[in-house]
Amino acid sequence: MEQKFFFFDIDNTLAVWPDGIIPDSAQYCLEELKKQGHRLALATGRIQVDAKRFADRAGLVDFVADGGYSVTIDNELKVMNGMDRAMCIQYLEHLETNGIPWAVTDKNHLGRITPYEEILEWHPDWDVFKTTVDKNFDFHEVEDFYKMYVFFKNEEEERRLGHMTEDLIRYGDGCILYEPMDKARGIYDMIEHFQMNPSQVVVFGDGYNDLSMFKPEWLSIAMGNARDELKAKADYITTDCDKDGIYNACKYFGWV
Repeated sequence: MEQKFFFFDIDNTLAVWPDGIIPDSAQYCLEELKKQGHRLALATGRIQVDAKRFADRAGLVDFVADGGYSVTIDNELKVMNGMDRAMCIQYLEHLETNGIPWAVTDKNHLGRITPYEEILEWHPDWDVFKTTVDKNFDFHEVEDFYKMYVFFKNEEEERRLGHMTEDLIRYGDGCILYEPMDKARGIYDMIEHFQMNPSQVVVFGDGYNDLSMFKPEWLSIAMGNARDELKAKADYITTDCDKDGIYNACKYFGWV
């Protein structure tokens, strides 16, 4: 059998969100695919340090994180880029002018920093990022923006002030999250490192931030619980994440 390179999104693909539990059938597939000599990696929007935490649990050492902007190989971080710095600064200046609270993640850690104390009141139970308030924090001095959080008061305010890009996630009530959404970028970097061909790649995903990695040059598999837009781009649709979706796809293609 030709060697494949499998890339798995985490939440609601490889693991059931929000608890992050990998179904037994999916973990079995990971171990079986490795035994057969295939390569396996994560492809996630999570920041690198969080992806590393999950990869350790899953028994994986290679992963694309930060929505494709970071690549870790054999547990060694090879590259980690931030979002377009000029665009982030321009948008933050726009928010400041209009009195809109914001926060940023500017380091590879599970935290965000903001000058707005009122953001401390916002913290969904599932959110692992901790907020630090620094009244003197100056975003102009930030070298890398990995994530940006914007807190609009209502939909009218959001419509009036607009978005930085269309690449956004509604991150709980009242919060817009901006982060990189180009997982294919990291996948290309990864397969180039291992001198593999795009035709050997298999990707699994479920969400909007997986759209960029559903490419015609490789096999794209959508979970049964995936967004309709992703299913429309998929080569194959399996069952839900918590209904043995990974296993059923691997069984269908004869990989396990």
